[in-house]
Amino acid sequence: MTAFLRFEIIRSLRNVRFVVFIAGFPVLLYLIYAKQTGISQGLTVAAILMVSMAVWSGMGSAMFATGPQLAKERQSGWMRQLRVSPISAPRWFAAKLAQGLLLIIPGFVLLILLGFGYGHVHLAADRVAVLAAVLVGGVIPFCVLGLVIGLVFDGQTAQVAQMLTMLVLAFLGGIFIPYSNLPPAMQDIGKALPSYHLVQLGWNAVAGRALGVQHMLALAAWAVVLGLIAVWRWRQESTTA
Repeated sequence: MTAFLRFEIIRSLRNVRFVVFIAGFPVLLYLIYAKQTGISQGLTVAAILMVSMAVWSGMGSAMFATGPQLAKERQSGWMRQLRVSPISAPRWFAAKLAQGLLLIIPGFVLLILLGFGYGHVHLAADRVAVLAAVLVGGVIPFCVLGLVIGLVFDGQTAQVAQMLTMLVLAFLGGIFIPYSNLPPAMQDIGKALPSYHLVQLGWNAVAGRALGVQHMLALAAWAVVLGLIAVWRWRQESTTA
């Protein structure tokens, strides 16, 4: 499984779209907006944006690693080859999950360095460690969401579905615009989304506040529900392959 995981990670890092997703877009937004002044939730704009872009990068990396690539593998027939290979379904799922988690590291490190150097964010090492742990655990639902997209859609359709899903999650979750600026109905929807709970955990971690058990439970619930959908879709496809 280690060789398979290494192959998948190298393949992702060679993908130009993936590199732009995890680095180019978040970095560009940070460079544009991080110099704004102001304090919110006890954090500077630079600190808030650092967390927001790290969450966006982590979500995108996790979903891209497991979504569009999987759709292309199904379309090309690669999945049929894997089904008859020595890699069992649980090990394959574990490798995909590990791939999604490992691929959030480059974007996270880049944005932390940018926050410290460009945004002049002052953050103790223990808070950086808590933020890293929050992101690693918090992107698990997005890894599984990517699997669901990859198992439901084919080829280019999966890429469009992923991008639309990411934008909805980012806007309604309060990543791109202040959550309080959303209409009340959208705020109610946003509170149910995993993106809202992950970015709240990130901001709490950086501010040194209690993380919030409700946010952790919400992310865990999303991971379980999406995992059940992914397993159901996998079994459904196995019976028709």
